[in-house]
Amino acid sequence: MKLASFTAILDKIKPFSSYIYLHVKGEPLLHPELAKIIEISNKKGFKINLTTNGTLLKNATSILVSDPAVRQINISLHSFDEQSDNKNKIDYLKNIVVFVKEALETTNMYLSLRLWNLNKENDKQLQNNEYIIKSLIKDLCLPFPALEMMKPGTNVKLADRLYLHFEYEFTWPNLNDTNDNLNGFCLGLRDQVAILVDGTVVPCCLDAEGIINLGNIFTEQFNEILATERSINIYNGFSNSRSVEKLCRKCHYKERFDKIL
Repeated sequence: MKLASFTAILDKIKPFSSYIYLHVKGEPLLHPELAKIIEISNKKGFKINLTTNGTLLKNATSILVSDPAVRQINISLHSFDEQSDNKNKIDYLKNIVVFVKEALETTNMYLSLRLWNLNKENDKQLQNNEYIIKSLIKDLCLPFPALEMMKPGTNVKLADRLYLHFEYEFTWPNLNDTNDNLNGFCLGLRDQVAILVDGTVVPCCLDAEGIINLGNIFTEQFNEILATERSINIYNGFSNSRSVEKLCRKCHYKERFDKIL
């Protein structure tokens, strides 16, 4: 996304929120002008939350800790399993520890370490998670959380502004998925929307392909997009625990919100 486009989006959504999330199925630390994006956000009065796989934190540390606009960073620790060899795995965790220490010491940001890979039938995964946690806890000089706390939906406070969050692994919604669940609730169009690089507005960050195209932020006003028949139908549908869009019916992530309504 170009800086001019990003700025235009902020101007249009400013009456609706003071928070933005720099991720839609992508790695925000890859953006070549991340520092300017954060600077623009700060000048426009926005607080930033972003989710990263953590592999680029070493190179982005100075950018992330130097601007108070960065409110929260979520680090997907399950990316540990994608590292090619043991050395990369060790370096991956080491760089995260270095970043966490600096962020906690020099900023007021919140940090959420995510292990969204729980699988009851995968003993090897559970062992990997235990290794990850023990390594981080040891290097951060923090007490090790009780193993019984490591269950889906648990958010363990490790220190002030530092949390460890556990969840089941989920698959990205796909129209070809055999799952077709009409029931369910979602925060899409209630607490969140997503805007893609071309300006397409979709209900949430799981629709990275723009399948549920609600309008375009560059050619329409944001309030008009939220007021379209399609947007209202989605909102009212979830208010009644119903998924009116085919992609939403295929989505497993909405199962996490079953207890909200």
